[in-house]
Amino acid sequence: MEQRAKSYHSQGLHRALAILRLLGEAGGPLTLSAVAAQLDLPKSTAIRLLNVMEEEGFVRRFGEPPAYSIGHAVHEIAESYRAPTMAEVTAPVLGRLADEVGFTTNLGMLEGPSVLHLHVAEPQRALRFATGGTLDYAYCTGLGKMLMSVLADDEIDAHLPESEPYASWTPHTLTTRAEIVADLERIRETGRSIDGEERNRGVTCMAVLLPTDHAPALALSVSAPSGELDEPAREQMLPVLTAAAAELVDLPGFDAAIAPLRTRMALA
Repeated sequence: MEQRAKSYHSQGLHRALAILRLLGEAGGPLTLSAVAAQLDLPKSTAIRLLNVMEEEGFVRRFGEPPAYSIGHAVHEIAESYRAPTMAEVTAPVLGRLADEVGFTTNLGMLEGPSVLHLHVAEPQRALRFATGGTLDYAYCTGLGKMLMSVLADDEIDAHLPESEPYASWTPHTLTTRAEIVADLERIRETGRSIDGEERNRGVTCMAVLLPTDHAPALALSVSAPSGELDEPAREQMLPVLTAAAAELVDLPGFDAAIAPLRTRMALA
């Protein structure tokens, strides 16, 4: 009996939410007959639900015969809504990936000559890698080079240091535009970016693009001790990283979270 009551109330809630969605998408008031017909509901059920929602302010009734539209309570809730940040949306996937592979995971976008770190997740292990803040250089990082690889040649300079040779952080740092351009071509061919101790000694970073068709471009990376991310390990990591990148794009809230990033990019 208790289970049947729960099922009945759940069905009522589903129907009420369906009515709200219908009224929100209608573009104008709908009559009782229209609501019942479009949702395949008995009129008695539709009027009962509409009356309750009207009492609570979620539906507004007016005219004769009565028509219904979204009420003030819906607008109040909408005004209080805050879109989730990219870090909030992607945290579960990046955290799970970090624990699965045992490496630090990082999501980033370009911001001038830097990479903006949108979210970083560290694995549950003693050896971890900090990002050094929310921004890092683009030319010597896996994320930065992956993101630059989708740019036209005349757009690359905006994301490189002003003069050559660029700062050399390790013996492996690429310090000229010609070296960077050649590396970007390799990245386009392989679909992956490698920072082989270019930014930090002993640390290798591997990045892939998120498969989105709109700006800004985002990239996902893993950072690991170089001995643990050698070429055989990279081959095994690539499909794992690519699958995680695709999963991020499909997350609920991803599109809402990326909108403020577009605004930030436009204002930069």
